[in-house]
Amino acid sequence: MVQEHLILEKFLGLLEQQTELYRLLLTVIDIEKNAVIAANLEKLNEAGKTKENLLLKLRILEEQRKHLLDKLAEYLKQPVEILTLAKLSELVGQPHAHRLADFRSMLLELFGRIRQANADNRDLFAHSLNLVRASVNLMNNLMSSSPVYFRTGNIHCQDHTGKILYGEI
Repeated sequence: MVQEHLILEKFLGLLEQQTELYRLLLTVIDIEKNAVIAANLEKLNEAGKTKENLLLKLRILEEQRKHLLDKLAEYLKQPVEILTLAKLSELVGQPHAHRLADFRSMLLELFGRIRQANADNRDLFAHSLNLVRASVNLMNNLMSSSPVYFRTGNIHCQDHTGKILYGEI
């Protein structure tokens, strides 16, 4: 029973660390959104690097969490596949059950917010990309030559239309 208590404490400690990293991830996603809106490539790159770092830390914690969950499954004599946070909170005593339920609620709320923020950023990136494509198309149309048809049916293309004064950007 003492061993189970220690494993539960370590497990809860990992959940606390993961929760904090997911909160930081949400903050970085917001910084990323603001960088796109401000067209600040430097801040966008920094946010991307920070996000990669956080995701790496989360992967490491996830591996540790799985290892502890395997140990808990062994002590509780339950298959690891059914041990969700909700199920764990049913199987263990207080105060662990209450803390597990709290982490479950916090993580579900954070995952929902992260999912929505990622969807919003994906839409923002798509919109920004469409604006860039439209600008490139506009520039290409300004630079394209205007064909001239002769009576013979031949087409002569001039080099530039004269729509812009300077052909280099």
